[in-house]
Amino acid sequence: MGARHHSSSDYVEAAKIRLFMNTCTQCKKEFTVTDQDSLFYEKMGVPHPVLCADCRRQHLLIWRNQRTLYSRKCSATNKPIISIFSPDSPYIVYDRDYWWSAAWDPFEHGMDFDFSKTFAEQFNELLRITPLAAIFNGNSENSLYCNHVGSMKNSYLTFASWGDENVMYSDLSFGDKDSVDMLETGDCQQCYELVQSNNCFDSKYCIQSERCNNSWFLFDCKDCDNCIGCTNLRHKQYYIFNKPYTPEEYKKRAAELRLDTRSGIEKTKREFEEFKKSAIHKYANIITCESCTGDTLTGGQNVRYSFALRDELTDVAYCINGGRNLIDVYDGYGVGFGLERGYLCLDTGANGADNIACFVVWGCQYAYYSYNCHSSFEIFGCTGVRNKKHCILNRQYTQSEYEQLKKKIIAHMREAGEWGHLPSPSISPFGYNETLAHEYTPLTKEQAISLGFKWQDAMPGTTGRETLVEVSEIITDVPDLIVNEVFACRACKRNYRIVTAELAFYRSKELPLPTQCPQCRYDARRSLRNPHTLWNRQCMCELENHSHAGRCPVQFETTYAPDRPEKVYCETCYQSEII
Repeated sequence: MGARHHSSSDYVEAAKIRLFMNTCTQCKKEFTVTDQDSLFYEKMGVPHPVLCADCRRQHLLIWRNQRTLYSRKCSATNKPIISIFSPDSPYIVYDRDYWWSAAWDPFEHGMDFDFSKTFAEQFNELLRITPLAAIFNGNSENSLYCNHVGSMKNSYLTFASWGDENVMYSDLSFGDKDSVDMLETGDCQQCYELVQSNNCFDSKYCIQSERCNNSWFLFDCKDCDNCIGCTNLRHKQYYIFNKPYTPEEYKKRAAELRLDTRSGIEKTKREFEEFKKSAIHKYANIITCESCTGDTLTGGQNVRYSFALRDELTDVAYCINGGRNLIDVYDGYGVGFGLERGYLCLDTGANGADNIACFVVWGCQYAYYSYNCHSSFEIFGCTGVRNKKHCILNRQYTQSEYEQLKKKIIAHMREAGEWGHLPSPSISPFGYNETLAHEYTPLTKEQAISLGFKWQDAMPGTTGRETLVEVSEIITDVPDLIVNEVFACRACKRNYRIVTAELAFYRSKELPLPTQCPQCRYDARRSLRNPHTLWNRQCMCELENHSHAGRCPVQFETTYAPDRPEKVYCETCYQSEII
């Protein structure tokens, strides 16, 4: 399995030669495999995929329960814990700190490889007898109800985030402080309901905006202060719906909008959504990149069909969320921080190399089909292994024994059609509806089971237990004892509460209490983010003062579907109008 290296130029030239047409074994749609892809698969020693990119993503994401939390008991200490594994699941689950301690040994559960069985059967058995960590939450302080996070402080129900402080109900939030209901944000402070925005201060309901302060309802604005309901603005102050005001006029008009009331906010939101229809949308947010397709990419070279990646990306395809030194990585979610040569990996990286079908594997080299392993070398089908070498199914081998057995297992998996593909979805420890796969590709229980996925019937949450129906229009009418009440979500009827720190935030920002549960608010924010899918389109610009005659002829790949009403421009036309 030694790696053979190809330069970026090799990839770019190869991609221009020809395409191989395959038919997805699940959805039956045709998909392409380029020569560039073939070089990658050859490098990794794996066959061409049998699933299209969307179905591969679906099978990968069933291994990530990001937001579904349960109360249960630690299997070792019997103490109450928060866990991503339901109480009725057949797994041994340890409290996070106990799992990381030396109180138990993952090698106690090691297995000899049985060549009369498939790899998936044996890995499934290992997952069931080896303790699993209750939650993925490292280096955090007073942030118990957070998952797939690190270096958090005083945060609550925040997921897939890093380095936040006093942040609640947020996802993909990095370095934010004193903020609530954020999605794909970074280095924001005292903000509320922001989506794909960075370096903002004291702003609410902003989308794809940067360095904006004291503002409400912005789309694609940069370096703006005291603006409300604006789109496509740069370096502006005291604008309302893209109209300039004096500071005195602005203050008076802002007061008339009554943004300290729920009705005022909802009315302004409706006006903003209507006004936003006239905004110009850039086909993709791709910055300092070369030969890249996707969206929200920064610092990439030869990155294809990827989203929300940044910094030093080279020869990457079909990846979402991650970055910071990715080289030769295909089909990943939450990958980065120095991952080189990875395939079908989820939440994997940290100076890892040659990882195939790995889930939550950090700092490992030559790791295959493993779950929650760390700082190890040459491991195959392991779980819970840390600081080890030459292990298969949690059993230790000498280097020569390992190399011989590894070759035999790969040959066995090739014969069974397992090698180079994700394990059978039935061995994921999660139900389909618990995972990110359900967010990207919603299915009914019957549809999920027909495709081989599990389903979780007993999802957390209650209905019908509300103690308070009417919610005050303004925060000043809300008493301290509101934290003892139970509300019913206006959208889905699920019950939810207001916690003390959350109430303090709403009071400090003069915001009314939310009338929807955290999950419905999250779903609403996700609807404001474009899907991680690309369509071929033509620039819609028809302005006569541009360099083209009639409609701009530039073609591109974009996350805006052809039937959407927004005005989508190529980079040149967008820059001509906005900057």
